Amino acid sequence: MPDTEILKRIKRQEFDADVPEEPPDPCDFGTGAPNLDMCTWLIPPNAPPRSRWRLGMGELSAWIGGPRADHTTSDRQGGYVFYETSYQEDSHQPVVPTLPKPSHQMVGGARPLPQGAGGSSIDLSEDHGVIDSALFISRNLSRTGPMGYCLSFFYIMDGLSADRLIIHLRDMETSENASLWEVREGQEGSWTKGELAYTYDGFHLIIFEAVTKSTNDPARPFRGHFALDDMVFQKMGSPDLDNCFGHCTFEGGFCGWTNDVEDDFDWELGRSSKSFLTGPSRDFSSYNRDEQTGGYAFIDASFPRRDNNPVCMKFATHMFGNGVGTLRVLKRVPGDEAPDRVIWEVSGESGNKWYRAQVSVSSATSYQLVFEGIVGTNSLGNIAIDSVSFIPGTCTITPQTAAKNSGDCTFEEDSCGWTNALPIDALDDFDWARQYSYSTSGPSTDHTKGTKEGYYMNLLSNPQAPQRGGTRAWLISPLFSATGRTRCLSFYYFMYERSIDPAGPSLGSLRVHVKSAAGEAGGKITTLWRLHNHQGQRWQTARTPVVMGSERAAPSSPYQIIIEGIWGDGRVGVIALDDISFFDGDCSSHPLKATAVIGECSFDRSLCDWKNNTETPPPLQRIWVTEQNEFTKKTQKIKKDLKWPGYVFFDIFNQATAQHPVLRSPDFAASQNDASCLSFWFAPFGRGEATALSVFRVELQPPEGEEEQRLLIWKLATKKFDTSRPDWTYGQVSVATLTAYRIEFEGEATDGGFALDDVTFYDGNCQTRPERATVEPPPSEKF
Repeated sequence: MPDTEILKRIKRQEFDADVPEEPPDPCDFGTGAPNLDMCTWLIPPNAPPRSRWRLGMGELSAWIGGPRADHTTSDRQGGYVFYETSYQEDSHQPVVPTLPKPSHQMVGGARPLPQGAGGSSIDLSEDHGVIDSALFISRNLSRTGPMGYCLSFFYIMDGLSADRLIIHLRDMETSENASLWEVREGQEGSWTKGELAYTYDGFHLIIFEAVTKSTNDPARPFRGHFALDDMVFQKMGSPDLDNCFGHCTFEGGFCGWTNDVEDDFDWELGRSSKSFLTGPSRDFSSYNRDEQTGGYAFIDASFPRRDNNPVCMKFATHMFGNGVGTLRVLKRVPGDEAPDRVIWEVSGESGNKWYRAQVSVSSATSYQLVFEGIVGTNSLGNIAIDSVSFIPGTCTITPQTAAKNSGDCTFEEDSCGWTNALPIDALDDFDWARQYSYSTSGPSTDHTKGTKEGYYMNLLSNPQAPQRGGTRAWLISPLFSATGRTRCLSFYYFMYERSIDPAGPSLGSLRVHVKSAAGEAGGKITTLWRLHNHQGQRWQTARTPVVMGSERAAPSSPYQIIIEGIWGDGRVGVIALDDISFFDGDCSSHPLKATAVIGECSFDRSLCDWKNNTETPPPLQRIWVTEQNEFTKKTQKIKKDLKWPGYVFFDIFNQATAQHPVLRSPDFAASQNDASCLSFWFAPFGRGEATALSVFRVELQPPEGEEEQRLLIWKLATKKFDTSRPDWTYGQVSVATLTAYRIEFEGEATDGGFALDDVTFYDGNCQTRPERATVEPPPSEKF
């Protein structure tokens, strides 16, 4: 349809009495190139070609952009709309107006905005050459009625240049806009469901705005896109409603939330307090504006379980009066005799004002959510809630005072009980610092607010006096009680190396450990998550299950989380973290490459789960010790030659007979995979030509009556190495995994040794490296 026709159509509908009372039909944008269709959705007639949503499908994604498949059919022929976000700056600098952010924000509820009340107008008639955002506009919509509409859709945000997706409501009479919904992150290019419940007492438009990174952002030239599919409007409260479960503006009822019959009193619907000294004067979304419509609920409600993935529940609270008590959010498991668990709690007066609140919710079993209001010291106080909504993913508890001992922290007010290790404990070398962006030593903005004024935790560095490579800082959580439930930790990280040496990145590492604080496992540390070196100049999400030991079970005794930052030799960059949150349920590590592997060890400070299993070693010999603990002149010479922070080694000298030091791994359970690839780095040194290093696979479940079977799978001697100047060499070998086993590194030397570092395991077979270390296995052990 030509742009002029679109403009006429919009103008004609502005106050047309024939605007349908019913919401628009669903739109899946068609299937196959000839049948792609935008339904009743529109693009502004002034939008330049570089700033337009367009129809697409998976078959065209490599050519014009967009996802590789639609959501409706997961097919490359399925249609969707998308907006390509990359932009390569040239000599022409167009004017870059964007839809200004209104002075008020709303969650889930909206009404007509009066002239001068704030907001902005979307100009559909002039060509501004917009390149920082693109608008996608609904047809004119009528009044929603008190129950309101539910808008559900699926979206993708992918690529470095995509910034955020916003839904605006535009009043057709005043041309004012209100922001109803916003996300700043996608799910790694996956289709994600979005839901918005809202009410509006006037003719209006719903506008999707895709916002890119600014033109001066270094990420802007990189490819990226937004995409939308399966747009559905439904009336809230209708019998066939299958979206927006739990969302509520409380303007037409409780939306499926119910009062508990076993409590002391009930929540009620209200429009305004009857006392000057207590309660809100009006609901959340009309607060501070002269509007006639709006409602809220005030002094239990239940919410049916969503899928096992975490969701963030957002709501507004108003707690006014000197007799205000406590507002809690409880998680209840039907049929469970255990008491309801408090996941959010605020007490006392917070002034005559609405505040935003949020909390992550997740469970492996069905659950209900309960808003519990507790009476205070006197009758002068009201507690109200409004605008309940849910979005996929995790979020930190807001306000921070509601987090209690949950471990959640945005670092905006303080460190929430997270502390640096004490110097007297000698656990690390320096500290994390809570800071805002006041210099080039950290990210330019925090993640919580996305501003220079927001706070985050930054790994301390000083370009004039940088930390030595391998030095580390521990950030330690409060002490958590063991509950027997699996929990997940989520946070955001920033790992950026400003200058990468030709030899490769050397920023350092970020690691997450869990440390048992009591019982038989007291002091035991399990590494949960680790990521190395440069990851990009942006905040990225991280996630890991909180489990202990090789069995990967929930902690059975009190525990703490340790987030460890380690500087590499580069140290010209940033390692920072923000927005820590915990939620119930199992989860996979994210990103996948950060998953900690059982048996993995960098030997920076300890042997991890490996053990020195050497029988009766000769006195004064250094047998499988870490470099950090050895300070002899010979060791310092080796360390200088290897130029590597942290490793384990054995050093045999002046012995008449060969010694055989053994380094033993933890036990590995049988796996469904045929094989695993053991990889490591090694360095030979010393004068003895007979010095050798071997790798054995030890069968843990031998036939009855037989001893453990010890099979040689890798062996290398120092004969062909220049051991006068030791250097690191990469090694790997396949290990059969269909039965339980462990690995043993065994040395052989009379005057020499080997150093080992960065031992890890990968799924699948691999070729033996170096090739001369190959050992021909017996036929029964071949893969």
